Amino acid sequence: MKGERGRELLSVRDLTTVFGRGDSAVVAVDGISLSVRAGRIAALVGESGSGKSAAALSVMGLIDPPGRVEAGEIFLNGRDLRRRPLREWNACRGRDMAMIFQDPMNALNPVLPIGRQLIETIRRHRRVSGAEARAIAIAQLERAELHGGDRLLRKYAFELSGGMCQRIMIALALVSGAKLLIADEPTTALDVGVQAQILRELDRVRREEDVGILLITHDLGVVAELADEVYVMRSGRIVEHGEVFDVFDRPRHEYTRELLDSRL
Repeated sequence: MKGERGRELLSVRDLTTVFGRGDSAVVAVDGISLSVRAGRIAALVGESGSGKSAAALSVMGLIDPPGRVEAGEIFLNGRDLRRRPLREWNACRGRDMAMIFQDPMNALNPVLPIGRQLIETIRRHRRVSGAEARAIAIAQLERAELHGGDRLLRKYAFELSGGMCQRIMIALALVSGAKLLIADEPTTALDVGVQAQILRELDRVRREEDVGILLITHDLGVVAELADEVYVMRSGRIVEHGEVFDVFDRPRHEYTRELLDSRL
């Protein structure tokens, strides 16, 4: 809904995620706290292996055994998902929050046409007919500047470019009305021109649809261009947080300064 800009969508408090057990256990996410607000982009940055993707998968409830969320709270629209039945957490995915991944070719089902994936997602979360779901799917693709209607719905992922597939992933993430979008390195596998298109699309959904975005990236140039605030993650912990230009202009933590120096 419009008019919700600034409302807190996601609040993560003291989140800890562990893989393995006993002496071989590895703490991938070590007591982090962060939040995402409607109409804003919060970037989570850090080097590979810092725990960024593990944090995102923890929020989505997608950590598989032997991994587990061991402690902390995950509030979505004011509800602590960790205290809710698993079926409710599962129902939130797609309806209230959604995730896009860095490799859209693998994230989309290769044996189903694009239209079927969109329509099935819509009908899972909204009580509409097949024809209504089809119309909603086409309208969402149009908003993502993907034209062609029925023809595009009949296409398979392998028939489309990487940029088109990533925009379809964004459409798929938002088609059921999700207001929280977690974007895990969404431009890594794309060339520079297509990266710019995807960044414009993320900026559009933030501005026009008041979607809150948690942008996971190691690209500080993308953060400077797109994000409102930034969390810096190192070895599973948040070491610095603030408005983007405050952190970039006056970094307080040595690791943040090292990340910024690495751009030069």
